[in-house]
Amino acid sequence: MEFNFTKLSSMFLVVLLSTAICGCIPNVLCISPPAFYIFGDSLADTGNNNYLPNSTSLANIPPYGETYFHYPTGRFTNGRTVFDFLASRLRLPFPPPYLKPGANFSKGINFASGGSGLLLSTGKEMNIIPLEVQIQQFTNISLKLAEEYGVDAAKSMIGRSLFAVSIGGNDLGLNYFVNATFQNSTSPQALIQMLLGKYSQYLTSLYRDGARNFLLFDMSPVGCTPNFRLAGLATWNGECVESGNQLAMAYNVGFKQLMMNITSILKEATILTTNTYSLTDNITRHGEDYGFSKVRSACCGAGPFNTA
Repeated sequence: MEFNFTKLSSMFLVVLLSTAICGCIPNVLCISPPAFYIFGDSLADTGNNNYLPNSTSLANIPPYGETYFHYPTGRFTNGRTVFDFLASRLRLPFPPPYLKPGANFSKGINFASGGSGLLLSTGKEMNIIPLEVQIQQFTNISLKLAEEYGVDAAKSMIGRSLFAVSIGGNDLGLNYFVNATFQNSTSPQALIQMLLGKYSQYLTSLYRDGARNFLLFDMSPVGCTPNFRLAGLATWNGECVESGNQLAMAYNVGFKQLMMNITSILKEATILTTNTYSLTDNITRHGEDYGFSKVRSACCGAGPFNTA
């Protein structure tokens, strides 16, 4: 199972994001883009894993989906994802999963896959779609759009669309921190450089395929997620695992620097980054201040922190 935040945390985050978005890029996001393309992990997946044979990273049983759709959709939440709320804010339909047969892709596509990461090795044993493959899937879509509408029309549509990426936490929680060989052979600093190098590669690939407007999520406090806390129960007594959070914060420092540097290379790109770490950390620590009664357990499960 992958990390889960509560529905209420997601709702609060999207309210703040919507406000920030309109203040930063009004001509791109406050006026609805023609399409919304989403890449990432379980924080964004809306059902792609349901169509993968033998995938073990699934959210296809109750109580997933019970509060909004009233049935499991493949979303790793009991309601909507942050990206569903954003799509509504942009006056667009929820982008359907790329693997859904017969789906209407005219207004966007969701390529995200629960359990995925920046590294090909992350989540591999669960049979998911790593980010590298998600990017390749969009390349195929861009070629099909050019065939269907013509090169110029496709370029214009893609260039005015919004591309969101939320990825990275699983590279820590489902890969590095559970793989002693990986930890022994790769320092935390080397891991961060490896992840950021992959991020730069994938962002450049999207840009090369015509993407110009990006909404990019930094890493959340992964050490506070239910699975991390369960794994560290004996040492941290159920509290946040600080080694996970420290590595996430170090990654975010590099992420911010990468975004500053890459804008000089991808000169036509408009990039908005979120401060997911601070927002989520504040809600986790002070949920009562925002009217939340439960923010530290997964929405849908059993056992300690609803992780089972």
